[in-house]
Formats: sequence, C-alpha cells, structure tokens
Amino acid sequence: MSVSRSQESDAWALLSLKSSPASPSKIQWSPENKGTAIARLEGREFEYMVRQKRIVIGRNSSRGEVDVNMGHSSFISRRHLELYFEHPHFFMMCNGKNGVFVDGVFQRKGAPSFQLPKTCTLRFPSTTIRLTFHSLVDETGPPLNVKQRAPLPPLRINIPDPDSNFTSPFPSPTGTIRERKLCGSAK
Repeated sequence: MSVSRSQESDAWALLSLKSSPASPSKIQWSPENKGTAIARLEGREFEYMVRQKRIVIGRNSSRGEVDVNMGHSSFISRRHLELYFEHPHFFMMCNGKNGVFVDGVFQRKGAPSFQLPKTCTLRFPSTTIRLTFHSLVDETGPPLNVKQRAPLPPLRINIPDPDSNFTSPFPSPTGTIRERKLCGSAK
C-alpha cells in the first residue's frame, strides 16, 4: 500500500487536533508587557497578567486572536468575555452564547456590564474550565496612567525688612521702566 505525502501530512494534522487539550495548557503572554499589571487571571496551568484596560477572553480562530485563549472547546465562544477597567473597578460583558458563572451566579449573553468583585471565579458552563480573577488595583489610590509630578519645593520669598534702607532698582537699559516724579511737580 502506497501512502502519498499529502495523506500522511493530513493524518498528522488530524492526530494533532485530536490530541490537543480540551482546556488551555499554555497561554501566551500579552505582547505588550509594558506597564504595571492591574489584574491577574489564573487558570489550571497558567497565569496571565492584565496590563491593558480591556481584554478579550475566548478562543482563537481563523477570524482573529483573543488576549486570553481558552482552548478549543465548542462551549467557549470566540469572544466569550470582555473585561474592562474603569478606575477603580473592573467590569465584565458576556458575549458568549452559553454565558458564564461568576462566583456561581449565572451571567447570560447580552446582560448589562457586571462589576466584578476584587477576587472572583469565572466558570464556563458545560466545561470544567475555571479562571480566578484578582484585581491588583489599590482602590484608594489615584487612577492608573495618571502621571504625578514630583512635589514642588516650597516657594521662597524674600521680603525686605521695613527698617532697612531700600532703594529702587536701576533704570532698565531698554527704557521700559521710567522714573516718575512723586512730588506733585508737573512734567
């Protein structure tokens, strides 16, 4: 029996698809590792540091990639969840047709944005896939991405002693300061 090269590569591709994990085993870090982490997502075998104000959780497809790829499960939509930050809270919008559980409470697709607790568990229905969300934001501090200036030094003012003999400065060489006679004499 002769096996063509294309049939062999198709067989390897099919085998790799069947052997891929049902839940994510490796999560790619955000390409933008700049900035302070504002939240952390933990899964069974990964940790994702949130550094941007808006992330999408779902599954990668030929139509595009997401920030946090949850694997190949058909129960997870391509853009299942969107988390966004508005100081000092995080909010979640569910776009997945199967919804999501937040600390055991079901959130359906299209529901109004939901304010996430500082720490919570997100579970995708009909799967064993769970994420633990942790906000790393100090709610009492200033909003993030606001550059604070160093405090200015105290202003120093030198007020002459009223008893000292104080004289006016020399006339300006450009002629902008004029001397006026104060004795009531006319010009």
